[in-house]
Amino acid sequence: MKSYFGVYHISTGAEPAECSVLVFDKKMSIGYRTADGTNHTVHWPLQEVQASYELSLQKTRVRYQGAELFIEGKDAAAFIAEMQEEIKKPWHKKKGSKDWTRSLVLLLALLGGLVLLYFLIVPWLAEKMASNVSVNTERQLGDAVYDAMGLSGSEDTAASFVLNEFFAAMEVLSDYSVRITVVNDNVVNAFAMPGGRIVVYSALLKQIQSYPELAALLSHEFTHVNKKHSTKSIFRRLGSKVFIGLLFGRFGSVTSVLINHADDIKSLTYSRKLEKEADMEGLELLMQRKIDAKGFEDLFRHLQQAAPSSSLPEFLGSHPDIDKRIAYIREASKSAVIEEDQRLKTIFEKLKQ
Repeated sequence: MKSYFGVYHISTGAEPAECSVLVFDKKMSIGYRTADGTNHTVHWPLQEVQASYELSLQKTRVRYQGAELFIEGKDAAAFIAEMQEEIKKPWHKKKGSKDWTRSLVLLLALLGGLVLLYFLIVPWLAEKMASNVSVNTERQLGDAVYDAMGLSGSEDTAASFVLNEFFAAMEVLSDYSVRITVVNDNVVNAFAMPGGRIVVYSALLKQIQSYPELAALLSHEFTHVNKKHSTKSIFRRLGSKVFIGLLFGRFGSVTSVLINHADDIKSLTYSRKLEKEADMEGLELLMQRKIDAKGFEDLFRHLQQAAPSSSLPEFLGSHPDIDKRIAYIREASKSAVIEEDQRLKTIFEKLKQ
């Protein structure tokens, strides 16, 4: 097997596409990306293709059923001719079993390397890249994704104003400009986006019965933003898209990829490690402001009760076990000093009116 890069013409007059080419003993595979961003792979039987070296172009030209492929240099033409001659040979004159074994081992090693790269190295590199994304860039990415979701038409602007007022009253210092949007929907959910945007669904707000609960929710989601959990998780999820793009052609900007997968961010999941960090950092914010840490426990219990017995709300879908979360919240807040915050209570009451 040999691999090449070339230019693929699906038909006469069609827009050419950059492609990757794998030439096997009986077929050749061409991977390319169309103008709308879709990946495609076509397979040509090697014995039916016509390959020649075009001296004037300094390229190998391969034709099959009206389609054409151009590859730099003459190596591809020579290799295809060699493979076509091999196909014509009777079975007893073909290459020995040792060659097949060696090829199989090499192929398995290549596939093993690709699997390792795809599932381990690519996500790890993607997360490292996300750690170095600037706050301004995150904001641009988050705004682009938010616009792509089309949530503005469902926004409860009055509730959004009060919720932002509530968070501002908590006086949380951050490099991020936190912007909270309340969306009218019956989904019990909330999620954080890169750059400071937090989306809270109205159905979730209806379940919250006290200002400590609301403070717990916003502190948890704020931590996802402040610790770049959203950005890291999105980059890990879309790292495979980068990998596929590198294999089969050009890859668009990160922003365009995020927009194409905007709906996925609604159900974005984090590792248990990141969820616990969001809980504990959020708890620290509450304790610093002498807000009752029981807000976390009440939040978890109300969310659990809001769901059918067969499933949890999306907000809790892949999160750590609720009893364990309550246990470590209780343990960490044993020495917490609690004082009623009349300002937050008043704003919360305004929200619930």
